[in-house]
Amino acid sequence: MLAQTYVRFPSPVTVNLRLDIEGEDHPPNLAEFSELPLILHIDAVGRTITAQLPPVPAGLEIYGPEDFVAACPDEPEDFAQRVLQCLGSDPAATLQALVNGIQPELPPRIPREIPNWRAKAILATMGLTAKVDAIIASLPEPQRTVVTAAWGGDAKLARAGATVTALGQALGMSAADIDQLFIAAEAIQI
Repeated sequence: MLAQTYVRFPSPVTVNLRLDIEGEDHPPNLAEFSELPLILHIDAVGRTITAQLPPVPAGLEIYGPEDFVAACPDEPEDFAQRVLQCLGSDPAATLQALVNGIQPELPPRIPREIPNWRAKAILATMGLTAKVDAIIASLPEPQRTVVTAAWGGDAKLARAGATVTALGQALGMSAADIDQLFIAAEAIQI
């Protein structure tokens, strides 16, 4: 059995957990949360994964049919990160919308890893291949040898990997830029 996973918010969020009752006037029942327990509902028939975040009454669909297969092997921590991604920059407003019965628009899934060829294809379209090669060539030994071998082979780049983070910083890319690069790379059709 897996240990309970929690979604931890960067700063506490305040939500009105009382649904409005038509015709009745009640003061708001505001509750502040720094984390919520995460319970997953995996629907193999509907090909969706929904996060239940008690005490919020409605579930948050975090993966739909197009991402279902790729997301199934994720770990509980990956699902917690996806919940934060789906809640966006204003988690309190999104949770309040869920309480009110409104599902947010589902953002694209950020792949955990992509094959080198996909990364190289996207970087080529961005005109960044030569820069990446120069950055790799400037690495100190033995790191340069290891990264050169991996970059030239069939390796995969991990989104959370140190190499991706370092290359992104050297290229002046934000975390959001790197996320978009991974999403675009996964979307390549050949």
